[in-house]
Parts: sequence; structure tokens; C-alpha cells
Amino acid sequence: MNPVEDNTAVIAEIRSLAEAVCTESITPEQCGRLNSLLLDEKAALTYAVYLRMHGLLCWRWQNQIVIIETPETPPPVQLPAGLLGGAWQGTVGFFSQTKPFSYLAATVILGVTLLVFWAIKVTHHQHFATAPSKSVPSDARPERVFVGRITGLVDVKWSDDPRFLPPMGFAYVPLGRKYKLDAGLMQITYDSGAKVILEGPCTYEVESTSGGYLALGKLTAKVEKERSEVRSQRSEVRSQRSDHYPLSTSHQPLATNSNPQSLIPNPLFAIRTPTALVTDLGTEFGVEVDEAGVTESHVFRGKVVLVALGDDGKGRGREVTLGENESARVEKPTGGGNPVIVVRPGLVKPESSAFVRRLVRPPKVLDLLDIVAGGNGMGRCRERGIDPSTGMEDPVFIGQERTAGRQFRPVVWHKLIDGVFMPDGKAGPVQLDSAGHTFAGFPATDGRVFGSIWARAAELRPDDRRAEITNNWVYAMGPGEQFTPKHRGLLGLSPNVGVTFDLEAMRRAHPGVTPSRFRAVAGLGDPDRLVASDDGLVDLWVFADGRLKFKRIGLRRLDGTVKVDVELGPGDRFLTLAVTDGGDEIVSDWFVLGDPVLELVPTTAENQEGGQTMNGP
Repeated sequence: MNPVEDNTAVIAEIRSLAEAVCTESITPEQCGRLNSLLLDEKAALTYAVYLRMHGLLCWRWQNQIVIIETPETPPPVQLPAGLLGGAWQGTVGFFSQTKPFSYLAATVILGVTLLVFWAIKVTHHQHFATAPSKSVPSDARPERVFVGRITGLVDVKWSDDPRFLPPMGFAYVPLGRKYKLDAGLMQITYDSGAKVILEGPCTYEVESTSGGYLALGKLTAKVEKERSEVRSQRSEVRSQRSDHYPLSTSHQPLATNSNPQSLIPNPLFAIRTPTALVTDLGTEFGVEVDEAGVTESHVFRGKVVLVALGDDGKGRGREVTLGENESARVEKPTGGGNPVIVVRPGLVKPESSAFVRRLVRPPKVLDLLDIVAGGNGMGRCRERGIDPSTGMEDPVFIGQERTAGRQFRPVVWHKLIDGVFMPDGKAGPVQLDSAGHTFAGFPATDGRVFGSIWARAAELRPDDRRAEITNNWVYAMGPGEQFTPKHRGLLGLSPNVGVTFDLEAMRRAHPGVTPSRFRAVAGLGDPDRLVASDDGLVDLWVFADGRLKFKRIGLRRLDGTVKVDVELGPGDRFLTLAVTDGGDEIVSDWFVLGDPVLELVPTTAENQEGGQTMNGP
């Protein structure tokens, strides 16, 4: 590798090319030049530092964007093999192992950070001018206008066509940018608040600050904006539309409606296709274009105006206003001529999989083990629990007896868990939840509980079954495969204990769905290689807002597994699980609930439509 002749000039050029990569303005020729420059280690390090800083700044503003998955094929930039080896090993191309270089790098990064934040403040995220280069003077470069950001990528496969470069991570969306997806989903959020989900294979161009051109494929657009905010921006938007979206003038009454009393939102979001213009009237709609240019539009909510376009891009034929659950096609007649709009019953209410309306489908179940371990019900958190005597978090399983009376104790550290208690019917009704629901049917117990309320993984870790941890019954019971058909894990509930989950908080945390059933597999764990003094005896109780929904009295180890299936209503606020000792104290009462979950059902039509399930247990 030949050393770079002018290091200062190369560093400046590297920074300019890195900026072009981050702003997606880099050309194929510049890509080739960048690849050649990166054969030098110092140039490659400069490039890595620049991209690192860009990523950190994007992370700083992550409340404005949610990237679900990164692209499979990054830009064709090569790094020298030696960059991450030798003296650079372990630095990830960012910091050297020597202190002077670390200080220098930190100083450079701090300076760049302050400069970039100053630039962001001045421009208000609206306009970003490209940096000067040797070939093009800075004052001769056109100003780039950014209209939004990419706010979601799901299983995206980018086209190999060199005319359509894939975006970089947290990418701004510039005016005139073209995207071509061979597969997957991509969501663009315009600065106006409109969201567009592109479904590959598709080709889409950002034609204006309030719309784009769909040449092929499917998209779903969702436009929701306060009319007062819209009216305050009318004059600015008219100017932008005339500059950047001249085709909208073919439908002038809608595009520039200036009546102050009009209920039509303005600016109007519009999607153009080879044969049609679909103009939003405050709605959610889908558009599909096939290889012949035939356009189909379906309205999920609100209204759109559909206009057929001729080969010259001007409106042809009648326009049609489509309302909720209405569809229409724009077709080219077999004998030739201008496209026509066809509305027929067969196009109304397409199948739910026709359009993707959400980038991520709401979960179908919430995992109670994940919640007990501190999660939100969507992950696989395990090996943590709750102290039943205080409601505090237990980071390790505490194998000892606890007593705390019958008082209901809130779990303040977890919004999805209402509280815990120790059921004992000797003194009358027992409080079950923070709303004050009580139950007077619990039997008298000894008021003791052994161990934590514990979320155990389905598979035991190597150290979990050592002989000296015999007090940790939740592990000493062995694998417990009979309780985990879904291989989720076990919820250890040694009597006497109760735990209440906040269903309303779950609805707020996961909008669009509501718990409909509680399911689990109940039973007493086997002593395995330990010798128990007796068979064990427990009672299981399940409540919804203080109403007894399920009970099993006198459950023994020899009874095997018991399926628990409890229906929940849309208005139920709390789910309470309680276990009592069966009247024989707590000896050998190794009670577990295997694979405990809450099944969810959609509460809105939108969440019943097609989508991509990207998370959930």
C-alpha cells in the first residue's frame, strides 16, 4: 500500500466524502474514490470516527426515529485488514491504546459534536448544505431539502441497481430521493407527520414535502394532523408544492384550496402513480401499482380523491371520492386511450393481508415471567423475582421463610404489577388489589411463605442444582418439563402468596390490544433427588377485579398437571393469582405455573390488518 501523498488534503476529502455518505448524496464515482482512499489506515480511521460521531448524534435524537432492523447491504466501503489488528485491535477504529491519541481523538470528537449541534440549532433540522469539495465550489452546489426521516426498516433487501443506493442507518429523507426495495418494509415519516410504509418489491420517489411517486409496488399512507396547525402553514406549503410538486396543479381545487372555512386539510398529502393521483382528505389509505401501471387504491379511514392521469401526467376523466372501506382501480382500456376509473363491488374490503398498515404488529401474548423479572411482557427476562413480604425486587432467589401479615403491598418499581400480599383467611376479607377489592373465602393459613415469587427459565443453568442449595426449591425440583410445553419457564409461587397484575397498565403500554385470557400449566414440582416429608397440598385461586374466576382446592403432586384457562373481559382492570397451603402448612408445597401468559386480542380494526410481527415472546 502506497502512503497517501498529501495527508491533510486527503483527510479533508475523506470528511467531505463521509458527509456525502451520511447525507446520501454520494455518487458512484465518489464511492470508488472513497474505496481507494480507505486503503490508507489513517484515512480509514478518520472515516470511522466521522461515521461513529454521526451514529452518536442520531442516537442522541432517537426519540424522533425508531430503526427496527438495519439494512442487510451497507454501502460498498472497504476497510483495510490491518485497521482492526495490531495496534488498532480492540479499538473498533475509534480509540487507540495510547493515551495521547485517545486525548486527541476525544478533543476532535468534542469539537465536531459542538459544531454539529450548533449547525443543528441554526438550521432547525430543515436544510443541510453539503460540504465543499475540490470539484464543485460550495456556493455552486444546490441546497438539499430534507422532508423527513426513515423511521423503520423490517427485513429489507435493497435493490442491486446502482441507481438506487441504500440509506445509511438513521437516514434523513431528501427531496428527490428514490428508494427501491426488493423485499421487506420501510417506513418514512414526513416532517408534516404523514407516515408511508413501503412494501417490497417497490420503487418510490420523494417528489415533494407532502407526497411522492409510486412507480411499482405497494404502500400505506397515514395522515393525521391538527387543522389549526395545517392552516398556519398554508402559504409556505403552496410555495413548496408549486416548486417541488408541479403535477399537483393538475388538480388545483384540492391542492390550493384557500377557503378559510374549508374542512379539507391543507397541505394535502398525495401519492402519484403512472396512471393516477391519490389525494388525501385526512385519512389512511393504501395504493398498489402493478407492472402495467394499473393503480388500485383502498381507503381504511377517512376519504381520498382519486384522479386518472394521462400519459402527459394531466388529469383525465372523472374524479372519484372514496370513503372508508371503498376501493377503486385506474386501468388502461384494452383498445387504448386514456386510463379510466373502475369501481366495482369486488374491490371493496380487500383481504386483510392486502396492505401492511403497521410496521410492527401488536403482540399476541404477554409473558408473565418476563413481567415478574422486570420486563414488559415482550421479552425473555428470567431469573429474577419479587419479595412477597415487601413487594421489592429480588435479584436472587431467597430460600427462606418470610412473614408480613395480610397487608396488601404495592409493587412500586414495576408499572405492570399492582402489588403482592400473603393470603390468610383467619381475620376476614383479604385485600387483593390497589382498587380495594377483597376476598373473604381464603382458608386460614399459617401466614408464612418460603422463597421469592420467582421467574425461572425453562433450562437450568449448571450451578442451579448444586447439592448445597437445597433451600432453593424452585431449582431443586428439577427441569419441570411437564409444566412447560411452550418451553417458556416456570413461575414459582410457594404458598402462602398472592400477586396482582395491572391489566389496564398493560393496555396503555401496548395500545390496540387487550388481555382476553390467562393461560398456564399448574402443579407441584417433583422433589427430584431430594426426599420430601410429604406429598404437598395447595389451593390455587385466580381473580379478576376481586371476582373468583378459577380455583383448585387440595392440589397434590400426584395429581400431575392442571391446565388453567381464565377468560378476561375488556373492562377487567386487575388479574390476581393466589396460592394457599391447603391446610397442612407449607412443607414441600413446591407450586409452579408453567408458561404463564396473557393472550391478547385487537381492540381496533387497524390492529386486525396485516403487519409484521417483529417482537414478542
